[in-house]
Amino acid sequence: MKNNNHNILEIKNVNCGYGSRPVLHDISLNISVGETVLLAGPNGCGKSTLLKAIVGMLPIETGSIEFSGKQLKHQATEKRINAGIGYLQQTNNIFSSLSVKENLEIAGLSFSKNDFDKNINRVLSIFDFLNEILGKRAGLLSGGQRQALAISMVLLHPKKLYLLDEPTAGLSPKAAKDIMQRLENFAMQNKDVSILIVEHRLELLNWIDRAVVLVQGKVKIETEDTNLLFNPKWLAEHYF
Repeated sequence: MKNNNHNILEIKNVNCGYGSRPVLHDISLNISVGETVLLAGPNGCGKSTLLKAIVGMLPIETGSIEFSGKQLKHQATEKRINAGIGYLQQTNNIFSSLSVKENLEIAGLSFSKNDFDKNINRVLSIFDFLNEILGKRAGLLSGGQRQALAISMVLLHPKKLYLLDEPTAGLSPKAAKDIMQRLENFAMQNKDVSILIVEHRLELLNWIDRAVVLVQGKVKIETEDTNLLFNPKWLAEHYF
C-alpha cells in the first residue's frame, strides 16, 4: 500500500495545546500516499489533539503541517476537508434524532444526485448491514451500527487522507472486530488512500503499515514491524 516516493502529510516540529496547557511537544510525522498509520499511546498522550490540529479544529502554536505539498497552518477546517481530508470524530459524529438515511443524506448534501447515488452505493457496500436499517432513527442503533453510520458519513466523500479517531470506541469485541475488518477491506481496495488511525485495540491492527507511539505529547518510537504491537515486552517498554 505504501508509496515511499511521496508524502501526503508532513508534520514538522508542531507544538500546540489548549489555552495555557501544552499537549503536543515538537511533533514530527510523515504519512505516505496509500499508507495506513496507527497513532498509539496511553490516554492523554495527545493522539486526538494531533488529529484536531491536522484538520484545523485546534490551532498550532509553532511548526508546520503540509497536506499534498500545501501549508495548512492558516487554513480553516472546511477548506482542509475540501482539499481532501476526512475526519471521524470520537464523539458527536451522528445526528441521533434523524434516520440512518437522513444522516447519510446530510453528509452528502454537497453532491449532485448522480454523485450521491454512486457514493452512497459505495459506502453501503462496505457497511452492507446499514441497508436493512435505513429508516431507523440513529439514536436507537446499537453501538456497532452507530459507528458504522458515523464512518460511512466520513467515507461517503472520497478523500486522499482519512483521520479516524477511535472507530471502535465503546464497542463489544465482536462489533469492534467487524468494524475493523471492514476498514481493513476498505484500505486494501483503495490503495492510494492514506489513513491515520487512533485505536487502542491493538489486536485488531495487524494490517497496518506503521505504528507511531506518542507518550506525554512526544513521538517516542515509530516502527514498521507491526508484530511488535503483540509483543508484551515491547509494549511495556514503549507503550505503557
